[in-house]
Amino acid sequence: MKDLAEWRPSSIIGVFTDIDDTLTTEGAITADALQALADLKAAGLLVVPITGRPVGWSEPFVQSWPV
Repeated sequence: MKDLAEWRPSSIIGVFTDIDDTLTTEGAITADALQALADLKAAGLLVVPITGRPVGWSEPFVQSWPV
């Protein structure tokens, strides 16, 4: 795998991110994490939030987050 510094921005099409305690704090998304998701989307990148929890648990998040 290449070092991140060697990647060309045009070769990155998306970002995978954990939800629990990465995007959220005590079960709620923080304002700065929400803004980061919006910025990634505005830049044309796909954002895929991932969790080990059941799909139904994360459905309200993906309906309100810019992913």
